[in-house]
Amino acid sequence: MLNPGVRESFRRVGRDLRSWTPGEAVPVLAVRAAFGIAAAMSAVAFAGHPSWGQAAVMGAWLGGVAMLTPGTRTGPSLPLLVGAAGSLGVVLGSIGDPLILIAAAAAYAFTLTFIGSVTHVAGVTFTVSGIMFFLADHLTAHAGVLLAAVACAAGGAVQALTALLPPYYRWAEDRRTLADAWLALAAEADGLAADPDAPFRTEPLFEAARELDRRRALPAAILEARRQIYAVSTAIGRVASARARADAQDRDTVEFYSEALELAARLLGHFGEQITARKPTELDWDALLDGLSQNPMATATGTMPTEIGGLLRTLHETGGFAERITAGGDDVVADPALAHATSTARQALGQLRARLHRRDPVIHHALRRAGVIALAMTIGLAWPTDHGYWIPLTAWLVLQADFAGTLTRGVTRAVGTTGGVVLASLLGLLLPQDQLWLSLIVLAYALIAYLTRPVSMLVFAAAVSGFTVFQIDLSGESPIAAAFDRGACTLVGAGLAIGFYALAPTWQTRRLGDLLGDLVDAYRDYARLSLDRQAHPADYDRKVMHAAIDRIRARRSALTSAADQAKAEPVAGPGPLSADALGAEAALSRAARALVAVNATLGRDEQANGLAGVDAFADSLDTAYLRLAALARGDAPPRGIDLSEAVQRLDYRLAAIEDRDTRTRRSVLRWESDNVVEALDDAALLMAGWNGAG
Repeated sequence: MLNPGVRESFRRVGRDLRSWTPGEAVPVLAVRAAFGIAAAMSAVAFAGHPSWGQAAVMGAWLGGVAMLTPGTRTGPSLPLLVGAAGSLGVVLGSIGDPLILIAAAAAYAFTLTFIGSVTHVAGVTFTVSGIMFFLADHLTAHAGVLLAAVACAAGGAVQALTALLPPYYRWAEDRRTLADAWLALAAEADGLAADPDAPFRTEPLFEAARELDRRRALPAAILEARRQIYAVSTAIGRVASARARADAQDRDTVEFYSEALELAARLLGHFGEQITARKPTELDWDALLDGLSQNPMATATGTMPTEIGGLLRTLHETGGFAERITAGGDDVVADPALAHATSTARQALGQLRARLHRRDPVIHHALRRAGVIALAMTIGLAWPTDHGYWIPLTAWLVLQADFAGTLTRGVTRAVGTTGGVVLASLLGLLLPQDQLWLSLIVLAYALIAYLTRPVSMLVFAAAVSGFTVFQIDLSGESPIAAAFDRGACTLVGAGLAIGFYALAPTWQTRRLGDLLGDLVDAYRDYARLSLDRQAHPADYDRKVMHAAIDRIRARRSALTSAADQAKAEPVAGPGPLSADALGAEAALSRAARALVAVNATLGRDEQANGLAGVDAFADSLDTAYLRLAALARGDAPPRGIDLSEAVQRLDYRLAAIEDRDTRTRRSVLRWESDNVVEALDDAALLMAGWNGAG
């Protein structure tokens, strides 16, 4: 029987080969990037095709590829960075001594991979610009090293200038990022409408919020909408909690709360469309509210429940932000440039410093990449033709941080490149060997590559192959020989990357226990803060709470990403497998949802009385979470605690309080404390057998 991980890997390879998402295409940006290539090629032609021409065209080409990579910004700064970083690659890749060159390639690969782990943009910049290291020998064959480096930077500058051509929307990427956050909240509201215990799936929300937090300058409306994300999430959680408590009552009540959550999902989806679409649909608030008010629950009472009313007020505020963003004209709120740069650098250095230990997967990936590039460079230098540089180039592009990604990228790139090489060879035989025709073919391939970059990796790889073949042909080489030689080098480079990962792997399966333990620790912090707020409302610090929530989202994102990668790995434990970890996380999410409901019973700046008995219950939960973290990591767990007895003691203490002002809080806490205990007990049962612990 085929290993489940291997079967999943093959399934993902097939899915990647068949992937076709035309809705992701950005034709305006693709045409603009192709115009940048045309501008660079025209400048080279007017200059009489000088020796530095290829470097300039490649700088413009790579700047366009970076801008078309999903998740990157479309302004002029990215192609400028790619051009500048590519220049450094040209200089380092031109080292004459083979041994020093191989050592430099390994050091270059390690450094760029390690530093590129800080942000997505840094990763894209260094991955794309790193290509110039492997092309350096070819690009400097007839040009000086410094001249080729300057030409590469100039090509990036040309692409940066074209990024300023109309239509140019300065805040378009920030709008899309905010829309992603709203859509994530919409998905959460829609899921909770069907199941109030649905596990948290807020990774897109976390990524969007983190990206907006990195921006130095934002329009006031986008900045305020970013800050309101917590309020929207809390309001949705309050309604979902009320729906859960109503499950034991009549069906109309449940449907009323579910309808409110579905309305929230529709509104948030509309707001996301409003700030990104060219012609968004009109929103009729009166019609939406009329539909909600026709529910039997609303008509019987004549009022909206407090939770739904709070949600609608919050969404109305969100709608105001969407209108302001669409209208434009808001003041731009910006941090001082020097302070922002200093803060960003400090954070980046802190991230890198935290990763400097032997168990960190980023270090593993950087070392693995350095090793495979050193081996690929050695083989490339010994290759009998002039196209050996394509071996380390392919290995550089194929090797990913996970096994399934490396296998998928390797197969897709090998198939796409081979197909592209064959097609380009046939075209080279059929088309007239005229400079104008060849230039038009290069531009056509560039446009196809830009259009398909976010649509299909297979077609993109084929288009890149054609672009490179005809770009080489422009320098006078045989298209057929270069094409087939490049195809062979591609297969060798892809095989090296896949084989090297198999020999020196970082199996995500082996990390799941530690990642889950880290998430349990974050949940423990949130539980303590939520219950401390009930016991000592005056000591509540909103910033500390928000930091705890962000920490949960970051660690949940790390766990779910690793679990998805582990699902396609051909290995088992020790410790939990992918499904085990996600099952335990679902139980922990149920406990967290109950705590969210408890936390939502107090307003943002509400002054209230503390509740007796909560501190002792918080201590009991703290002990339970510590035990769960130990079970997840495979450590010897501390003695357990009877949470049923703890919640019973809490119930007695809350029932003895005779304070009308805290009646709602006490009612919610008594209800949700049972849910917390039940969820944590379920998590403990799931984890008990992972490492032989009981």
